[in-house]
Amino acid sequence: MSKSAFSKQARRWLFAGLLFAAGACAAPPTAELPTAQLSSPAATGAPVATSTLAPQPTAATEPFTYTVGPGDTLSSIAARFGLRPETVLWANHDLLHDIPDFLMEDMQLLILPRDGIYHQAGGGDSASSLANFFNASMDDIIAWPANQLDPQNPQVFIGQWLLIPEGQRGLRRRIMPNLPAGAMAVDSEEYGNGACPQNSGLAGQGTGQYAWPVAARSLAAEGYWSGHQAVDLAVEIGEPVLAADAGVVVYSGWSNLGYGLMVMLDHGNGDYTLYGGLGAATAVCGSAVAQGQPVGLGGVIGHPAGTFVHFEIRRGPEFLNPLVVLP
Repeated sequence: MSKSAFSKQARRWLFAGLLFAAGACAAPPTAELPTAQLSSPAATGAPVATSTLAPQPTAATEPFTYTVGPGDTLSSIAARFGLRPETVLWANHDLLHDIPDFLMEDMQLLILPRDGIYHQAGGGDSASSLANFFNASMDDIIAWPANQLDPQNPQVFIGQWLLIPEGQRGLRRRIMPNLPAGAMAVDSEEYGNGACPQNSGLAGQGTGQYAWPVAARSLAAEGYWSGHQAVDLAVEIGEPVLAADAGVVVYSGWSNLGYGLMVMLDHGNGDYTLYGGLGAATAVCGSAVAQGQPVGLGGVIGHPAGTFVHFEIRRGPEFLNPLVVLP
């Protein structure tokens, strides 16, 4: 095996190990589902076709699989098939755990033929109850050819896979909460070893005028959308990641909630920033940092689109699009 091939394989194993650790440590989903668990048919033996052709928008009625290649992102894959990224994310919960940045090269993703939800029916499910639960049209569920439902008697059987056209659901993952400096001490077993051991009496001195946290002002992977309320900014391995505004370090280290190594800052004005997927979290818990001061280093290798920092700006309970806020 060549040195470059070995290096590539080693990076995949490293990234896979980080994702396994994050998935194993993450708390169970908080959202309730219908009677049957939503997962990929590939994991339960449901038949799916495998795509061997150049990916194009499809008029098929059955799901098929797509192999993730170099440079892919969840959004670019969705666009290639004329889908919303949420559709691809929801259909691959068993692989991605509702975290788009968990994408890896050579993953086999389930691709639906249209936007919606792919659901395996459980006891008590009906076309009507599924339409209500997933905010969809019962008529559309019955009319979808691959569902093979009788319009006169649309009986749903336990174990049957149904496409719910235009169906929607919430994220089934936990989000790192905002941690105010005065109440930032959270359980490290629950949240990860980046949890700060005690609260801070310092107040952030943020101005609300944000600076770019990395040198390159470009995206490497995902942009901002409902399933990814952040931007993945391109960063070099070992490059300093900088505080986008002055604040207090309220979390620094490993996160059990799927962010990898991360830092969170409380800016003292209701705003918080989060820097995830770091190669190292160097900020010290409870310390005050100035705008432009290093808080970590890039970055985890393994995503097909390259190395990036997962960057969030929050204003109270709301997530802001950093590309709108940054100069």
